Amino acid sequence: MPNSDLSRLPEPWPNKNLSKTLSINNLDWHYQISIHPSTAAKSILLIHGTGSSCHSWENILPILAQKYTVIAVDLPGHGYTTGALKEQLHIQEVAKELQALLIKLHLHTPNVIIGHSAGTNCALALALLDRSNQPELMIGLNPSLISPPSLYNFFIGPLINPIFTSTMMAHFLANSIPITGMIDKLLNSTNSDLTTSQRLQYKTLFKQINHIHGSMNFMAASNIPELLSASANLKGLMTFLVAENDPWVPQTSLQPIIQNYFPKATVIVKPGGHLFHEANPKETLQIIQSAIQQLPSKPVKEYA
Repeated sequence: MPNSDLSRLPEPWPNKNLSKTLSINNLDWHYQISIHPSTAAKSILLIHGTGSSCHSWENILPILAQKYTVIAVDLPGHGYTTGALKEQLHIQEVAKELQALLIKLHLHTPNVIIGHSAGTNCALALALLDRSNQPELMIGLNPSLISPPSLYNFFIGPLINPIFTSTMMAHFLANSIPITGMIDKLLNSTNSDLTTSQRLQYKTLFKQINHIHGSMNFMAASNIPELLSASANLKGLMTFLVAENDPWVPQTSLQPIIQNYFPKATVIVKPGGHLFHEANPKETLQIIQSAIQQLPSKPVKEYA
């Protein structure tokens, strides 16, 4: 059963009042959940991108929780979910572990799944696990559906070869990153206007060996073409937010991929960078709520 052992979380931490932990096999999950009192409320799953955590939904989760049941997770190897083995960091394995968590929480398939960046890939992989019981709507925010761009290769590429994905290197980086300015450089490269507080949250995360090791191996284990081929026939509505000034997932490369594999999807283009949802939460909420309003009214899945 869920518990409230939150000793590993820093103080303060965004939406910590909604945080819970739950151990399933070797994974000790950290997630944040708000259960709506109405049984008619739809359920929403929020999945962060590589190198992030629940904190990225800081200004989105509480607003959605006014109308919906909402759960945000720290993916295995990220944030304050601990215990992940290297082989559990492949996107398909992450999806299986996430499915196990949702089943344990009696929320087998959320009505809506929202993913940012590689979180969209994870959302697709999760939906593929049960084709007979898929989400009504999937929303991808700056989805990582293309091969990594040159900026990614410059900053992160050297860290995801077999030498650098080792635990020893993660220890080294945890000690050296705070004094190198690497996190500020990474955040600057997203073309996103983050606050000092938002930057500090990322710096806090990257002081953790678990987070560094998990982030590097999660990126190294991605197989985007295979995932796209399998996802092309998924049911349910899809909406994608594409940021015009995102150098990590460039619009010119992303839009043809969406058109090819998800031709019926709604595509919304906005000026902004890769962390659009953190820098522009109000606009992101408008996009999410508009997409949900397009869903037909019908009985929702039971939450217990």
